Amino acid sequence: MLYALKDEKGEIQAVADRQLTDDWEVVNLEDEAVHTFLQRNPTIGSKVMQAADADFIRVLEDLIDLLIDKQIIQFTELPNPVQKKLLNRRRYREELRDQDDTTHLIDGGDEIF
Repeated sequence: MLYALKDEKGEIQAVADRQLTDDWEVVNLEDEAVHTFLQRNPTIGSKVMQAADADFIRVLEDLIDLLIDKQIIQFTELPNPVQKKLLNRRRYREELRDQDDTTHLIDGGDEIF
């Protein structure tokens, strides 16, 4: 989601990925005011597009997983470089998920008995 801080004329003065105060409102990336702001601030525009690209990549990964799960395509039909990239991203996401998992009551090295 994208949030914007607007002035009294309704022009965007700043954007953020979260609502920083009650004055910040949700805006649509396709909104003309957002386009104008991002054109005036190319560095910020670049960061917004990178975040949007990352979100889109995740959508594509989920779509590929769905097609494989429904057996519309087989993982082995994908070119080897694509297979390696998908496996690496899956492995990386699982590592991040494991780091965020606070439900581990016993560390991996601890023994129960």
